[in-house]
Amino acid sequence: MDTKKLQYKPKGQDVYYSPLKYWVMEGNTVVGIYQGNRGENPDLDFIVKYKEEGKRLRTPSHTHWIVDLLVKSEKNKGMVRDFVVDMIEIYNQVQPFQTTQQRDEYELIYPKLMSEKYQEINDSGYYKIDTLTTLIELFSMCEKQTTGAFMFLNLLKLIQGYTEGEKDFYQIVGYSKRV
Repeated sequence: MDTKKLQYKPKGQDVYYSPLKYWVMEGNTVVGIYQGNRGENPDLDFIVKYKEEGKRLRTPSHTHWIVDLLVKSEKNKGMVRDFVVDMIEIYNQVQPFQTTQQRDEYELIYPKLMSEKYQEINDSGYYKIDTLTTLIELFSMCEKQTTGAFMFLNLLKLIQGYTEGEKDFYQIVGYSKRV
């Protein structure tokens, strides 16, 4: 992969950032992490971006992955519920990075397993399951960099509530736009 295609230039800056690490997903979607600067450990912070073949580099918003899960729910709500329960378990298991070397050399743990387990919903929605799992795995680790942070976990729990008939579409999307 030509990493020049994965570079980005923040508005108002005259510098290009390359990924610290990237992974190639199903369908040649590339997910990368870039140096961030927020939270309690700005040196360990990272930004997640992805690039689909033939498209521009994007930063996934919470609304993007949430809407994807809502669309997947229309195909199989029970399977999406199981997927989200697994993602909450992953959230509970992952630990934040302790060093920049650990972050920069990180190998994803869950995408292949989840892609195999949830193949039935892989072709509905926007993201493939391995890409969605990667985003969630990385977002979970990033949130845990800050003591007391919980918004991402709350979003996963809201989706679970939706799949169990406790929350409606508008509650989920509305909340995701505020985060």
